[in-house]
Amino acid sequence: MIYDREADCWTVRKAGGTYAVHCGECFEIRVGDRGIRCRLELDRNWYVIMREARFNLRSKEIYQVRFV
Repeated sequence: MIYDREADCWTVRKAGGTYAVHCGECFEIRVGDRGIRCRLELDRNWYVIMREARFNLRSKEIYQVRFV
């Protein structure tokens, strides 16, 4: 998952295309050697909620995700 500055949203590349990820969408994000289920949200910054914890996403990072 990468941040698209022009569209001001997070995107994923799959099946030959690039798709926007919207607020409220759920997926697994790779943390270390395992995937943790989370939900994407937006306040002042984009963040994910996982197991009652909130973590801000860094727009310059690339995140490994899997939609479940």
